[in-house]
Amino acid sequence: MSKTFILNIQNLNTEADSGKIREYLLSNLDGIEELEINLPLSLVTVKYTESIGSPKYILDALDRLGYTVR
Repeated sequence: MSKTFILNIQNLNTEADSGKIREYLLSNLDGIEELEINLPLSLVTVKYTESIGSPKYILDALDRLGYTVR
């Protein structure tokens, strides 16, 4: 069963930020089915399966990259 997590990222400002987040999450977290980044609104929408364990892993990954979730 899939779940969706919508995050408002405080310091998501450029296409480079978007690419960095996309590449890291899709390469390092199993269970992500879909990732949508809305740069103008600073939103990241993640559709994931229960195999990811917990959405906390997504938050931890963004923190490791230096992004702040509001």
